[in-house]
Amino acid sequence: MLRTKILVALLGATGALLSAYSVQAQQLLGLVVELNDRGVEEPIPGANVIWLGTSVATTTGDNGVFMINRVSGADKLIISFVGYRPDTVTIIDQKNVKVTLVSNQVLEEVTIQGWRSSTRMDVTNPINTSVMTEKELFKAACCNLSESFETNPSVDVAFTDAITGTRQIQMLGLSGPNTLISIENMPGVRGLSASQGIQFIPGTWINSIQVTKGTGSVINGYESIAGQINVEMKKPQESEKLYLNGYVNQSARSELNFNYTVHTGEKWATTILLHGSTRPLEMDENDDSFLDFPTGSQVNVINRWVYNSGNGWLGQVGVKLLSDDKQGGQLNFNPTEDKFTTNRYGFEINTKRYEWWGKLGYQFKDRPYQSVGLQLSALTHDHESYYGFNVHNANEKSAYANLIYQSIIGNTSHKFKTGVSFLYDDYNQSLAVENGISLDGLAVDKVNFDRTEVVPGAFFEYSYDDLQKFSLIAGVRVDQHNLFGAIFTPRLHVKYDLTPTTSLRGSAGKGTRVANIIAENTGVLASSRSFVFSNLTSNKGYGFKPDEAWNYGLSLSQDFTLDYRAGSVQVDYFFTDFKNQVVLDMDNTAREARFFGLTGKSYSHSLQFQVDYELIRRFDLRLAYRWLKVETDYTEGLLARPLIPQHRAFMNLAYETKSAWKFDYTIQWIGRQRLPDTSQNLPENQRSSWSDDYVLMNAQITKDLGTKWSVYLGVENLGDFKLKHPIVAANDPFGSQFDTSMVWGPIFGRMAYAGFRFRIK
Repeated sequence: MLRTKILVALLGATGALLSAYSVQAQQLLGLVVELNDRGVEEPIPGANVIWLGTSVATTTGDNGVFMINRVSGADKLIISFVGYRPDTVTIIDQKNVKVTLVSNQVLEEVTIQGWRSSTRMDVTNPINTSVMTEKELFKAACCNLSESFETNPSVDVAFTDAITGTRQIQMLGLSGPNTLISIENMPGVRGLSASQGIQFIPGTWINSIQVTKGTGSVINGYESIAGQINVEMKKPQESEKLYLNGYVNQSARSELNFNYTVHTGEKWATTILLHGSTRPLEMDENDDSFLDFPTGSQVNVINRWVYNSGNGWLGQVGVKLLSDDKQGGQLNFNPTEDKFTTNRYGFEINTKRYEWWGKLGYQFKDRPYQSVGLQLSALTHDHESYYGFNVHNANEKSAYANLIYQSIIGNTSHKFKTGVSFLYDDYNQSLAVENGISLDGLAVDKVNFDRTEVVPGAFFEYSYDDLQKFSLIAGVRVDQHNLFGAIFTPRLHVKYDLTPTTSLRGSAGKGTRVANIIAENTGVLASSRSFVFSNLTSNKGYGFKPDEAWNYGLSLSQDFTLDYRAGSVQVDYFFTDFKNQVVLDMDNTAREARFFGLTGKSYSHSLQFQVDYELIRRFDLRLAYRWLKVETDYTEGLLARPLIPQHRAFMNLAYETKSAWKFDYTIQWIGRQRLPDTSQNLPENQRSSWSDDYVLMNAQITKDLGTKWSVYLGVENLGDFKLKHPIVAANDPFGSQFDTSMVWGPIFGRMAYAGFRFRIK
């Protein structure tokens, strides 16, 4: 209560972050290019853009595109880049602008160089947010969102089990669902897609990724606890006219992506994004009779239409269709003959998902600081799965609306954003477990977890910027949950520039979420454990209160110059303290997956140090180290959370030659991890209490063939490290000790891949 009062006193007036189109309504869109020797326009990444007489500035992306906040009274825009003549453009009522910079004439003895990290801190934002550009994503194959963080030390991606190939994001030592994953600041990966959803976003659809540590802005809802990952997709105003990408690896996993953009007139444009992938071959490198990867296929398509009236109205509408099918288990498993028999162990996960979304924004004439935006979305998600004799089937219908209004208080140093939101989730789920389900002592073989959530909410956010050293974002929202009552969410973010190159950020806030405990823990379904639900704290949902946690963060960032080359250092610390939590206990006995409501402590400490530096021209270095202490009170007492490394070290090297060769190399050291207790198993099925530490290495070579074609060749897990026995009791998959969830490292060894990219701008 004291923390709430302190935050409320600090907040004063509070509010919410703007939707993508509300943001666009108060921003100027631009493109900065140069003319090459052939007279062809080429984008200039990293160009500086600033309003004359202010500190409101930004830089262009890898495609030369920028978006900058309009400033009342400012009409002169200065564009500059090292080695080019700066240009000043007068802005009156333009919605977009293109600027062509001309190279300076320099002495032959003078070499002018510039450096810009492919992942950079958003220096103007009080919220601790780093931006991963397309250049960063191209350092790896990046076939989908789950594989987009191999060169980012802040986000871990781990396998949930040894057979399904499902990956889950971890931030601050906390599992993926504690991180809000949004698509253009709208609900993205949540609900039934919590475990599989990050594999449903192809990498070629991504324009950039913003990674926020700690609680984010209240406008995006109350669910963020560990942080937020916001994915910006390819849009007509930023996309290539045509983009093709092909990929294949040595296990015959193949992917083909097709992006196409067309402007159908002065006001309308559309982008079509197509993705198809298949994994046709069975592969068992460790000879345990189980496939290392499931076979299957995915078809994914988006069609987005964007409208710009030219008189203040902006809008868009889009649809997304997904079909994803996976099959795996033992070699030669055939569902027709083997499903629900003891002939061979197998599983299937079949997903059908249909989404619609729309956005509408209006910028008030002659008041660029004032705008209103509306976000709308709806989806249906069908999930059918079985693992041996365990069956989980579910359907989700969800709708979302968010209305945001923004303006100023007196002048543009004082801004506010306010609005109302509505969230509707309808879940129908059935769970059948061969070895039984216990609901506070009541034994059943099958249970239905049906619920409907209706959550209207309101928010207010206040932003202050003295345009010199100090800025803050303070927000509060109140939501009325039909099952769990009022949810109060205060959040505060503060930034202070100690020097022109040194920034200190602090944050505090609360996050709340209703855990979808089956969809979020599908790994334990692929085992012989019984499911036990104990210490039930509610008669709603799964029988537990929502997870609730406070998150506090402190971050120091320092830009520096060493040997005439630029670099940056960032140190951050975050503490997450859970007040309510649904805990999965796999230590009480190796025969059970026990879910219970938290009765003691559960917390996470995260400390990270990171350096980015240009060693020599076009040769970038990234070093990072992270320490985690994540502990929870289980039945046996306070223990480290299993399968989370306490120490992790990271290095990424990226070099680009003048002849357009690009070399990327990443090495990670992962410290030991606590493993759930298996002492009750037979000796041959017991595991150590702690895993070994190990090293992972990935490398990729890319060659740009002119302005349209690129080819790349890479190897994952260069050192060929893999678990020898990832599955407990693999020789007895229908026995009582079978368990695929004890995965603390790679299941497969060295994996080579190749691909191509083709684009017409």
